[in-house]
Amino acid sequence: MSYLLWALLAGLILLFAGYLYEALQEARDRHRYPPQGLFVKVAGRRMHLLMQGAARGPSVVIEQGMGSPSLIWWPIQSAIARFARVLTYDRVGFLWSDAAAGKRSLDDRVSDLRAVLQQARVPPPYVLVGHSMGGLLIRQFARVHPELTAGLVLVDSPDESVIFRAAVMPYYRRGIALQRVLRAAAFFGLLRLVGRHIPMLMLPDDERGYALCVTPRHAAAAADDMRCLMNADASARRPDAPGSLGDRPLVLLRHGIPFPPVAAAMEVGWAESQERLARLSTNSEIIVAEKSSHLIHLDEPELVVEAVRRAHAAARDGLRLSDLDSAPPVAACPNPAGPAPMLRDPPPAAALQIGATT
Repeated sequence: MSYLLWALLAGLILLFAGYLYEALQEARDRHRYPPQGLFVKVAGRRMHLLMQGAARGPSVVIEQGMGSPSLIWWPIQSAIARFARVLTYDRVGFLWSDAAAGKRSLDDRVSDLRAVLQQARVPPPYVLVGHSMGGLLIRQFARVHPELTAGLVLVDSPDESVIFRAAVMPYYRRGIALQRVLRAAAFFGLLRLVGRHIPMLMLPDDERGYALCVTPRHAAAAADDMRCLMNADASARRPDAPGSLGDRPLVLLRHGIPFPPVAAAMEVGWAESQERLARLSTNSEIIVAEKSSHLIHLDEPELVVEAVRRAHAAARDGLRLSDLDSAPPVAACPNPAGPAPMLRDPPPAAALQIGATT
């Protein structure tokens, strides 16, 4: 047998071994890291959510950024649960939520959020918290469901002029291409083996988060997040009019450390976009996170908690943000690498499916 055939045979054996390794690791992880919350049924798919807290006032709903798992928000969620009912959930294909066939739009994501809140019976109105792309989603939710919206917190989330600028489109295309490579690598277990050594992938540091985010399905879901921005229709690209949020409290957090060179195109016009977004409400404020890059929720989580506390208090008590009393010190968030402590125990996720929608 020629060297070429031997090399081909060895390659096939290695690929099969990698595929088997990944399948075994994913099966192990399903037992080691079971869902922490509840499941609801949305269009025949299971979607996972985690709800904490029982304080009076609006419910807080957190929408994570592009390609991001909800569990990196759990430490912040636990801190918010000390003063509000608060929910995180996994978008389609992320963590414990089922994947969906085909490409999905921004409208699809907003419809999923509405269905999750309905099926889980999360009491309205809502203070919506969105990071980056999540901010675009919650603004679209507020546009479609103003009667359910009590306030917004935008965590380093720009407006449409930045998100859909032509100069930014190559960034999304490169991201989609990268996720395709990562998906192929994950399929054969390579991403699981080397992902920790590639900082630019920004994978979670803790064992649970890392294990659940080095899978082919996570890469596919992340790619679809980027694709939905590239394929957004004209209505999604149209900015909201000044004053469209009325006097609902609107708190904006903006990064103080610029984007790295690889994403420098995103920095252009970012600060100006925050000023435009602030004009959506007559009751708004901008907070600059001087020590943070784009990931303010990781760099300065206490600022995010305080921003949510202010928006929640203003919405609950019908106050202007400028009239709120000085905030009491915010307790430090739990270690992001550790589990989110449950303030009230939900039923076992595997045993509960609430409602159904079509």
